[in-house]
Amino acid sequence: MLQNVVLYMLTSQFGIAISQNLSGMAGFFQRHFAGTDNLRVVSIILLLLAFILFLFLVVILYIKSLLSFIKNDTSSSVSNNPANVKKISEELENEREREYGLERELEKSKQQKQAEQQMRNQLEAERRRRSMAEQELEANKRKMAERQQKQHQLEQNTIPFPTPTRGKASSMEFDWKKGRQGELDEIAAGIEPFKYVPDKKPLDSLTGLIVNMLGRDIDDGKIAQTIKSKSGDLASEDDIIQLIDSIKSFISLSNNGKFENLPNADELPSADEALYSLTQGDSGSCLMMMEALIDNNIDRGHQLKNIQKRDIVFLETSNYACTFGTLASLQDIQLATGAFELAIELSPKNVNAWSRAGDMYAKAGSDNKAIWAYQNVMSMGDEDMYPHQTANANKQLSQYYYGQGDTKKAAKLYNSSNDYYATIGINQDLTAREQEIINIIESNQDADMPNTISKLLNLAVQRQRSYM
Repeated sequence: MLQNVVLYMLTSQFGIAISQNLSGMAGFFQRHFAGTDNLRVVSIILLLLAFILFLFLVVILYIKSLLSFIKNDTSSSVSNNPANVKKISEELENEREREYGLERELEKSKQQKQAEQQMRNQLEAERRRRSMAEQELEANKRKMAERQQKQHQLEQNTIPFPTPTRGKASSMEFDWKKGRQGELDEIAAGIEPFKYVPDKKPLDSLTGLIVNMLGRDIDDGKIAQTIKSKSGDLASEDDIIQLIDSIKSFISLSNNGKFENLPNADELPSADEALYSLTQGDSGSCLMMMEALIDNNIDRGHQLKNIQKRDIVFLETSNYACTFGTLASLQDIQLATGAFELAIELSPKNVNAWSRAGDMYAKAGSDNKAIWAYQNVMSMGDEDMYPHQTANANKQLSQYYYGQGDTKKAAKLYNSSNDYYATIGINQDLTAREQEIINIIESNQDADMPNTISKLLNLAVQRQRSYM
């Protein structure tokens, strides 16, 4: 079209037409503007303006057609390019795989919670059965004592039984055993055996292994990997990492003499006694010492008039409360929750306290409070400074967003969390050789524990200094 217009403009007919139009316009302006000297010039200017507008319209139409052609060509090239189609299909496939991975993680989390709840229920049922059995045994002991007392009185008033010979019991002794065995059989008949024997161990039964490995100067990553292998789905990655850090924190506080100058230091257990109890799954002594330290620090902070120094003391105390809460979580979720809430109250920007509080809320079934805590972790915590806290928050929030239907955001958070845990190797299986070494360590654990605790608490150095 443009080519035809140009050819037309170049022909002589086009020039003749212009000349005729100019003559016509000159006559028009001559008739209506007879007093004007330059009418022909005015006519030429107006005609040129009209020609310029015409050219402008032609250029616009050409550009529009050119853009339409480029757009059609681009879309056709994209749709006909096999590489682009393959790339798009691969991205869709990766997105589906991430969603499937998240679904498997959610299902795994549900199974973990169900297993934990089943174990708690069965442990509680077992405790009740054992308590009832002990009560019945105690009642039977009293009955047997009463029978023996009555029998003794009868012996004093009647002919005594023959003295039993060696290797042969008297009739009275035999009758007692028979009656006692019958009672025990009746008690045992009413007790169902504890059928659930988990393959994995809870965290409170693995504290001794953690202390043992710390005493052997094994790095934290390998300890976390070992404990995760032993506990399986009964403990999260964050629970394990936080427990290792808390045990190390308690040892450090002991070695730095933080418990020695407390007002009630004489009433507290010694550090080695508390740590040994912790290796047996009982954190009570450690909690007693940590509580005394926290109370003393809070009192000291309130006495400071300098606000900056007071905030420093409260931040330190907030970290102590996190150590207390993690050790308490082995046996008492509610006590641990209170400790982490105290840590937040003392230092509202303590990212670790928010992360741990979210874990406790989640375990207690307070999902809304848990999401609130994890969102605070993400808003306050820098990924470089708080890597495992943000990884834990990402993992927990991915399940929340997946439940809300935002699968893309959920998959992104889930992958970010998995990437971090992959870098520290906590979820990797132990090799056969590593498992063999861990079994050897565990077999000698109880015998080596006093020396291990002495090494960790530097007791040998302290005793040597006390003699100087």
